[in-house]
Amino acid sequence: MPWAAAHATPVAVTSDPEGAPVIIDGVRMGTTPVTSALPPGPHTVVVGEGARAQTQHIEVQRGTEATVHVALAAAPAAAPPVASTGELRVSTEPPGAEVVVDGQAHGASPVTIDGLAPGRHEVTVTRAGVTIRRSVEVEAGAPASVIVSLGGGGIASGWLTVVSPVVADLFENGTLLGRTNTPRLLLPVGGHELDIVDETLGYRVRRTVQITGGSTTRLQLEPVNGLVNINAQPWAEVWIDGVRVGETPVGNLSLPIGFHDVVLRHPQLGEQRQTVAIGVGTPARIGVDLRR
Repeated sequence: MPWAAAHATPVAVTSDPEGAPVIIDGVRMGTTPVTSALPPGPHTVVVGEGARAQTQHIEVQRGTEATVHVALAAAPAAAPPVASTGELRVSTEPPGAEVVVDGQAHGASPVTIDGLAPGRHEVTVTRAGVTIRRSVEVEAGAPASVIVSLGGGGIASGWLTVVSPVVADLFENGTLLGRTNTPRLLLPVGGHELDIVDETLGYRVRRTVQITGGSTTRLQLEPVNGLVNINAQPWAEVWIDGVRVGETPVGNLSLPIGFHDVVLRHPQLGEQRQTVAIGVGTPARIGVDLRR
């Protein structure tokens, strides 16, 4: 070692979880738990690697054994598999029409068709000698919906586009129509009472829309904020989504509902990173002890 000196003092480095690489003054010392003999004076200890690495600056006293313990942030969860196909629900008024999608029969309406390739699909419904054709856009991983009125008499459906602060489910009378991030939903002409719901964030609003035949109706939902309380021991700078918001304690900070990246930084104790879900109602809470 470059610091082979007299009066070296043992320094034990541990981490949670174990097995993290340890670098002291630029020299790799192995993986936790590990004990190294260091001369008295200041030293820099880095535990972990990449975005999870934490740095501590210690002062070794002669004849006094020192310990360094680091609680590493959990490794990021593996990203969920990206869906390559979409889903289409076909309903008719009245029900019981024969449904054909891209030339393939799928039985009587209402029916849900899985495994459709993203893109435009041709839907044909037939009942009592009446046949109506529609083109529907399907997205990967998102449900699409088409409702066809077989009553005759002009254009019987129109489009709905929703602009929402979160990606939420759209329900009508308890039936899932699609999601707010679906570019356009085809709905029958007339009034519709819609519930827009994200259970994870406690978000639920009800809106009434009027669909006009052959045109697109835009539903704009208002932004919604929630609260978060953040504390750290002994203290920390707080960064949210890359923006510094102050030092702990941070109380009842108002942020848009959804998922936010929170970083807690201390000049001697390193940093910890968390993802917090801020919803409606009860404030979200973050509490960490950077000394552990």
